[in-house]
Amino acid sequence: MVLHLRLAQWIENHPHISNALLVLVGGFVTIFFTVSALWDGVTWWCMLVCWLPLFFRRAAPTVVAYLHGALVLLSLLAFNVAPVGLCLWSVPCVVYTAAIRSPRRARRGVYLAALLGSAVLGWRSNHWFLFLPENYSTAEWAIVGTMFGVSSAACITVAYLAGDLARGRRQRREQLEDRARRLEIEREQEVRMAAQDERARIAREMHDVVAHSLSVVIAQADGARYAAASDPGVAVATLGTIADTARGSLTEMRRLLGVLRTEDATGTSPVPQLEQIEHLVASVRDAGLPVEHRVNGEPALSAGAQLTLYRVAQEALTNVLKHAWQASSVRIVVEHRPDGSWAEITNDGAASTSRTPRGGYGLQGLRERVDLYGGSLTAGPHPDRPDVFVVRVTLPGEEK
Repeated sequence: MVLHLRLAQWIENHPHISNALLVLVGGFVTIFFTVSALWDGVTWWCMLVCWLPLFFRRAAPTVVAYLHGALVLLSLLAFNVAPVGLCLWSVPCVVYTAAIRSPRRARRGVYLAALLGSAVLGWRSNHWFLFLPENYSTAEWAIVGTMFGVSSAACITVAYLAGDLARGRRQRREQLEDRARRLEIEREQEVRMAAQDERARIAREMHDVVAHSLSVVIAQADGARYAAASDPGVAVATLGTIADTARGSLTEMRRLLGVLRTEDATGTSPVPQLEQIEHLVASVRDAGLPVEHRVNGEPALSAGAQLTLYRVAQEALTNVLKHAWQASSVRIVVEHRPDGSWAEITNDGAASTSRTPRGGYGLQGLRERVDLYGGSLTAGPHPDRPDVFVVRVTLPGEEK
């Protein structure tokens, strides 16, 4: 870092120490300019009294500015001592500090008071200006007084404008820092929200992948256990179905984990298609449940909406295996239209009280998926037939 920038940073970090050093250096400058009055005790006492409040310039800029100006005027009017050597640097300093740190009304008051002090300094120049002859004329007094008054006012104005400019730059810097801080907070919130959404998506995918396959495996295992005693051949075929289902689930799980581990978006993604609903139906039929599947029309859905429709059918069939295993009929109807698609999955096993459906992550995840694409999902008993459980989903078509 450049030396002057490091110095500015140190002054900003140590305001009171830097101010004390400045006042001490200014004190030596004042001694240099008043060396001619070395043996004048009144002059030195006036200088000292006017100089001491400057140590508190950073702590109370407005109060110190008014106090310093009042002491200087008192010294000039009461003791006929003009502390010019002190005012050369002290008045611009207090005006500059007030312009930076004081409220708008206070800093303007300090500026006007300093201008008034300049006018008084010029008016009293006939009492302290050393080079003014004893028999001076009114014109000479006016010229000298105007010269000191205007020059003092110019220095004060420059100090005030410099302080006002520095205050504006500091405010803009603080605004930029606050904006950067808020942007950082917003970015962290977006990252947390994205992570939360990703966790929810992974949870839905894990549930959809695992729950269906495990339900099929459990149903097949229960059937094989009862069939083994009477017909070992059926048990062998059922165990083969269990193995195939488990291998398919393991393959899909590996694909999902591969996507999670891979940063490249071109990796293999576990995105089933609507045509694969037939594989779901076949696995449920192998578990011993009769399933009727009918599809009309061609889908006009986006890839994400098609995946959602597939997951709805998968979850509905999984719940049939888990909760309505006594159903004698399962029916899946999918209707595709230009403006969207709807599906209805029904089963007549809702009258069984041994395994009643409960609200879980499956239906909750499905509703989140369907809502994401502007669709609707209902699940519950048929209003006219309490023994029939109905899942209906509607998804709008993809906008062209």
